[in-house]
Amino acid sequence: MLSKDEIRSAKYADLPSALKNLGFNLVVEGKSFYLHEHNSLKFFKKNDIWLYKWWSKDEVGDGIQYLMKYCEMKFGEAVKLLLGKQFQNVESKSTLSTCFNIKSRKLIKIAVSKLFEPNGEERYMYLCNERGFRNNTIKRYKLGWLPKWHQMPSKLVVPCYKSNGYLVSVKFRMDHPDMEGKRYRTMKGSDTSIPFTSGIRPQKPVVIVESELDAILIAQESGKEIGVLALGGVGYRLNNRIICYLNEKIPVNLISLDNDNPGRTRCESLKKVLKNAYAWPVPKEYGKDPGEAWKQMSIKKWIIEGLNFYKRSEKCQSK
Repeated sequence: MLSKDEIRSAKYADLPSALKNLGFNLVVEGKSFYLHEHNSLKFFKKNDIWLYKWWSKDEVGDGIQYLMKYCEMKFGEAVKLLLGKQFQNVESKSTLSTCFNIKSRKLIKIAVSKLFEPNGEERYMYLCNERGFRNNTIKRYKLGWLPKWHQMPSKLVVPCYKSNGYLVSVKFRMDHPDMEGKRYRTMKGSDTSIPFTSGIRPQKPVVIVESELDAILIAQESGKEIGVLALGGVGYRLNNRIICYLNEKIPVNLISLDNDNPGRTRCESLKKVLKNAYAWPVPKEYGKDPGEAWKQMSIKKWIIEGLNFYKRSEKCQSK
């Protein structure tokens, strides 16, 4: 049983530090913080108590309420986390999720540092010269690299967050595919039911791609005007909640999966469930995906052109 003093102390506890330990991607803004993935969600102190305010939802609460609502914690678990105490029920879903976030946060921190060390220069240059990322993009999305260690092969590290800033999965892009030709792997404990998203807001167009790295490139080139969703592979199936959101809140979904047979087949199946969708793969002569095509075309102009094609096709159908 928690005492009133423990509950009161939890409300005064350092909420930003607790969230960082869970893997949240917080950005400092003066004396407050906001989520890198969702800057309308702020964390700030008032009367020495840490609060959150989600401006787009007109929602305010304390740290305990945030952890319960958005981290799937029970009241006692949230209080104990803020007080720095261990959970007693180690089998609970939220505890297992917390363990993943603590481990993955440490791994991401190591990977980020390794990428910027001399041994990581080759992978850093790959991200810049072959994937088209700017330095601030690499840092913003906490991309990293882990060198070969014992039996573990070297790999790029790509963290994936929910819109509330909660780390849900970590993807690995292997420097060299395994014997089965697989390039991508997922860290154990990741929630693979949630896709990678960036900048998705109501009434903003969304571009749907396969690769998380392609999604980051589009987010970099398009700025705040476009949201992006990465399936992580053609085999991923959007759940009903996501489909309803894309249909009801998003004016147009540009489907830009890989320009190959699996990508085109998956695109057709997505068009059947997304009523406001338009197929817009990269031109095949430039490559199969944005990561290959960016050197020969402007990603931003390509997206704008896709949106214009969609508008014109909608006008023709309405006549």
